[in-house]
Amino acid sequence: MKQQGPWHGELDTGIVRMRLAFRLDRGAQVVHLQTRALGELTLPVRHEQGRIAFAAPQAEIALDLTHDATGARLTGFCRHLAARYPISFQPDAPAPPPRGLRPQTPQGPFPYTSEEVVFGGADGTPRAGTLSRPHGPPRGAVILNSWYGQTDRDQTTAGHKPLAIWADELTRRGFATLRFDKRGAGASGGVFLETTTADLVQDLACAVAWLRRRPEIDPLRIGVMGHSEGGHVAADVAADDPDIAFCVAMTPTGARDGETMLSDLFLAVRAVGGEPVREMEVVDMYLRLFAIERAGAGLDETMVRVRRVLEAAVDDGLHMAEKVEARTALVAWPWRRHWLAYDPTAAMARLTCPTLVVFAERDLQTPPSSHAPRIRARLAGHPQAAVLELKGLNHFLQTAITGAPSEYGAIAETLAPSAIAAVCGWIENVADGHDVKADRNG
Repeated sequence: MKQQGPWHGELDTGIVRMRLAFRLDRGAQVVHLQTRALGELTLPVRHEQGRIAFAAPQAEIALDLTHDATGARLTGFCRHLAARYPISFQPDAPAPPPRGLRPQTPQGPFPYTSEEVVFGGADGTPRAGTLSRPHGPPRGAVILNSWYGQTDRDQTTAGHKPLAIWADELTRRGFATLRFDKRGAGASGGVFLETTTADLVQDLACAVAWLRRRPEIDPLRIGVMGHSEGGHVAADVAADDPDIAFCVAMTPTGARDGETMLSDLFLAVRAVGGEPVREMEVVDMYLRLFAIERAGAGLDETMVRVRRVLEAAVDDGLHMAEKVEARTALVAWPWRRHWLAYDPTAAMARLTCPTLVVFAERDLQTPPSSHAPRIRARLAGHPQAAVLELKGLNHFLQTAITGAPSEYGAIAETLAPSAIAAVCGWIENVADGHDVKADRNG
C-alpha cells in the first residue's frame, strides 16, 4: 500500500449517502475506520494479492478493495446488511457539494401579493401559512399539501422548496394559492409525533373552510393538490367534500404498506449499482413484521413479538443491533398504526370532481409498474379523471439520474419543467371549463 491514508469514499445505498474514511497503521496490520455514530474503530485488515479487506460488524459494513499501481485510488465493494455496493476511495476528501439557493427557488420581486396567515387546525392549535394572490380576481384557488414527514409549508427538503415553486407558478397563472406548515412543524402548533394521516386530512378540511370565508376567493373554485402522502390527504378531502373544484395527487401509492415488498424493496439498491445478497430473507423478515403489526394483538405483546423478530435478524446479519429499539418503537407510533390499516386508494373510487394523478417513470418509492394499475382501476368509472406518467422523472418530480432517493439532494433541479407544465396546464384546463380526458399518458 503506497499510502496510509486517510482514504475517503462515499457509500450510496440508494436511500442515503454516507461518507467513509479510514487509515492504515504503518505495519498495515490494522485499519482505523472513522464512523459518525461509533467514532473511530480499530479493525484487523487482510491483505491478499493486491487487495485489502476488513469488516466492522458494529457498523454492519465490510469492505473489499483493490488499489491501483500508483496507489492513487481504491475501488471495490462495500457490504452493508443484505446488499453490496460499488465504492471507491481516494486520499483527498472531496469537497462537499454546495448547498446554496436552488436555482428554481422563487425570488422576488413578485407580480402578486403574499401574506402570512393563520387559521385553526382540527386539534384547536394554529396552522401558519402563506396565501398568495394575483393582483386581479383569481381564476380559482389551490391548496397545496406536503409529502410525508414533519415538513414546512414549502416542503423544504435538502434545500429544495417544491411547494414554493408550485405556489409561485400557479399564482403567476392567475390562481390564489395557500400552503401551510404541517401540524407540529414550522410555525404551526400541535404535536407532530401524535399526528396521523387522518389528522392531516382534518387539517386540510379546516384550510378549505377557512379559505372559503375569504371574500376574494370563490368558494366553489377551490382545488386541492398534494405530493406523495399529501396527494392522499387531498383525495380524502375531495372525496368527502362535493364542493371541491378539483384534486391533484402527485406520485401517490397504490398499495397498502408491504403489499409491493417483493417487487419494490431493492429497487433503489439496484439503481445505484448495488446487488441484494440475501434478498428473500430480508423480504421475509419485513413481511413477518407487517403480519405481526396487523395481527391485532395488544400493543405490548406486538412490541415483544417485533423485537423478537428483529433480534433474530441481528443474529442472522440482516438488521443492525443499534436500530432494534427504534424499529420496535415504531409499533406504538400513531401515524404508523393508522397507515398500516389505511387503504390509500379508497378515496380515489369516491372522487367526483376533476382529478389528476401523476406518476413518474423513474420513481423508485411508488413505481408506476406497481402502483399505477391499482389507482387506474379505482378511477376507471370516473369520466373526469386523468392519469399521467411523466417520462424520466423520480418520486420528487426531478429529472432523474438513477431515480434513487439518495440523489434528490444531489440534483440542482427541484421540479422538472415537464411536471410543472403538465400539472399547471391541467389545472388551467379545469378552471377554463375544458373537458378532462379519462386517461392520458405523457
